[in-house]
Amino acid sequence: MFSFVRPVAVTEGILTSSNVALEATWNSGATYAAGDRVRLSADATHRLYESLQAGNTNHNPAEPASDWWLDVGPQNRWALFDEAVGTQTVNAESVEVEVTPSSLINAVGLLNVDAASARVTMTDPVEGVVFDSTFPLISTSGISDWWSYLFEPIERLRDKAVFGLPSYSGATVAVELSAPGATAKIGNLVLGFEKVVGGTRWGATVGFIDYSRKDTDDFGVTTVIKRAFSKRASFDLIVSSASTDVVQNLFAEYRATPLLWRGSDAYGSTLIYGYLREFSMVIAYPTHSECSIEIEGLSQQRPIF
Repeated sequence: MFSFVRPVAVTEGILTSSNVALEATWNSGATYAAGDRVRLSADATHRLYESLQAGNTNHNPAEPASDWWLDVGPQNRWALFDEAVGTQTVNAESVEVEVTPSSLINAVGLLNVDAASARVTMTDPVEGVVFDSTFPLISTSGISDWWSYLFEPIERLRDKAVFGLPSYSGATVAVELSAPGATAKIGNLVLGFEKVVGGTRWGATVGFIDYSRKDTDDFGVTTVIKRAFSKRASFDLIVSSASTDVVQNLFAEYRATPLLWRGSDAYGSTLIYGYLREFSMVIAYPTHSECSIEIEGLSQQRPIF
């Protein structure tokens, strides 16, 4: 089964709670040292600014081409809601958020995660808790015998998606990432409604592009600078004739929007958050059409252990 999730934009009006502390708010009367970081109180983009000089007084971080402040990325609380998988929200022990969107939600995606477990809860204001499940983020992929079970290093899932949440309008979705004795991290939290497109045929291709730099000098010494990477995938699909026009129009509408794509239930490597790169369709038979689709994932950086 091939599907994608149309994400809901999370704003301050939708984010009802978070255990991640906010950075200090910029004060025009305060003096900041080099390296101090602040946020703006009325900044819908939720950016974080770092002072470039000592004695920094009454210089607004929002001023363009400022010599006093540097935009260093999203605020920690909001990093998991931007469209960059590589920027992570981090917090000691756990990351806990509650979101109350006005639209229907039946899927949650956790991307570039470093935690021991994830709990997803949905609460309806009338019926109470309608979904509550905890998922261990331990990967069992490749564990096919007792030797592997006992001696292979423990690997954690870095991407996890939860589908099939009950469709309650106005319900609150709570996500808790737990990392006892460590730091919980998440690059992106995607909440939205899943759209099933059709069936995925055998022969799908998955992989990634590495942006690391490897240089070898004249003496044969290689220097490696580890950088981000991005997933890539291509799928061949079978779509019913009744859905041919709908699929064409949907992909055209969301061609420049990052979506959470699921190529197969059986393979976690087919779960990709990114853009539709190329799409083509052959109206091959009276009952169904054949499609080819390429997905370009957003770049991300895995933690180094």
